Amino acid sequence: MELLLKRIGWKQLEGLQQRKNGAGRPAYRLSRGQLLAVIIFHFTFRQAGTLGEHLFWFLAIRMSESTLSERRQSLPVAVFEELLRLALRPLGLASPEAFYQGLRLVAIDGVTFSLPNTATVQKQCRKGANQRSVAAFAKLQCAVLVELLMHNPLAAQIGWGKTSEWKLAHGLLDQLPAKCLLLADRLYGCGAFLLEAQGRLKERLGHFLVRVKRSIKVREIQRLPDGSRLVEVKALDPQDYHKVRGTLIVREIQARIRRRGHAPVELRLWTSLLDCEQAPAQELVELYIRRWEQELYFRELKSQLGVNNLLRSQTPETAAQEVAAMIIGSSIIAEQRSLLQPGEELAHRLSFLKVWEMMEPLWLTLLVGADILTEKQKQQLTDRFRFLASRRVMQKKRNRSCPRVIRQPFRQWPKKRNQKSSTAPLTISVLQATEE
Repeated sequence: MELLLKRIGWKQLEGLQQRKNGAGRPAYRLSRGQLLAVIIFHFTFRQAGTLGEHLFWFLAIRMSESTLSERRQSLPVAVFEELLRLALRPLGLASPEAFYQGLRLVAIDGVTFSLPNTATVQKQCRKGANQRSVAAFAKLQCAVLVELLMHNPLAAQIGWGKTSEWKLAHGLLDQLPAKCLLLADRLYGCGAFLLEAQGRLKERLGHFLVRVKRSIKVREIQRLPDGSRLVEVKALDPQDYHKVRGTLIVREIQARIRRRGHAPVELRLWTSLLDCEQAPAQELVELYIRRWEQELYFRELKSQLGVNNLLRSQTPETAAQEVAAMIIGSSIIAEQRSLLQPGEELAHRLSFLKVWEMMEPLWLTLLVGADILTEKQKQQLTDRFRFLASRRVMQKKRNRSCPRVIRQPFRQWPKKRNQKSSTAPLTISVLQATEE
């Protein structure tokens, strides 16, 4: 509760989208702020127990599960959208490796969660399908803006049904932090998105570095000494691809990445860092590879903090609450990890899972001993837990090199056999740009 209230005051928490609901029951002893706090606690804390049991642990209030469920379902999604805007923020003690030439490294991408097959979900959400069959579960779409290295979420947009990742990501541009370098994959590598992103980034003295498809046509303006080139990109109207909304000048970098024993991979990048002397092409290619940190954050959110890929909530609205609570919980854990001092080792070499495993018993101890321990004893206990967590530094991870094949036999697809792994270093070659 203390960590949450450092980000958003109790008055703000109580007043989020506050409005009376004449059809519902009275608030009884549970206020809106208390309900929001216990929902975040429930989906961040891995200890077994229902929402009602965690409510009693957390606030010593007894309430039946049906009554608590009714309170929760009466919360509009707008409450959690505002809560995300108020609670998420950049880390103040980020490592120098979280920056490039004074620009904070952030990335934007989407992730999906599976919704259970309840009657409400099946009524409100449509399942995806392909040529073979219909998907097993409907999906909840989420776009997240993440501070790399420490895996700290800065903003999130949640939707379901026909809400696309593209549309959700546009809602995150207004929440870009000052002086940032935005990294993104090929979905965002087009003029329509970058024209809008560039306008927001200029206001915040930021830049972008995005991977793009090989098929996009550009007009070359100038060749640069490091092998990159300046090009003009057309931004098409997403509603009418025959209409050009505007143009922008970007620097294009083409590179080939090799590892011994594996096929080479070619990258095509666009960036608003136009000076090849201040930002060499080789450095930017190496920097883009770190965008994979966002995929590791999604793994933490789904496999470690959540319950695999299938959410526990029974309606799309409460599922959005669950995802929002997990994102806020992951932000609190990221901040605690950034406060650890593991000697000369980098803070991001401390596992999210290990830090979380240390924080959970600490939270439970402080909860049980709230009226027994003095403030000095609580601080000493917290400092000791942080010291123990800081000593659990991970070994350096080897590069991922496993083949992407189907694990189980399905029709003509092979079973995964003879998995190979390599620790050979990456070799990056900047290519001379070719005419489109």
